[in-house]
Amino acid sequence: MRAILTQLNKVQGVRGSMVINRDGIVVAGEFADDVNEQGIGAVASSLLTALDGAVKRINLGRMTRFVLTGNENKAVIVDTGPALLFVLLQRDTNMGLVNVEIRDAAKQVVEQAKM
Repeated sequence: MRAILTQLNKVQGVRGSMVINRDGIVVAGEFADDVNEQGIGAVASSLLTALDGAVKRINLGRMTRFVLTGNENKAVIVDTGPALLFVLLQRDTNMGLVNVEIRDAAKQVVEQAKM
């Protein structure tokens, strides 16, 4: 998992990334900055639970990806099935390139989880 995150973190605008199990426990994390990984894991898991319910209530199917934009940073949470991929981005990051890299990393997380 760390190799996947290390590669993702090389993309311009990515500040760090982590894989979290559905209970909010950090499986692997790679951040350049000092961040509270356990706190992020707990919040991401709670967000997924809330989003799953909301998405079902408005008939969108299953939540697959969520982008949160704050005044300082962006965060992307991708549901990979057994785990979540959390990516912290600089606020002005070009999402075009990053979206492709995040999608590829999420696919790799799914494959790793099958092993």
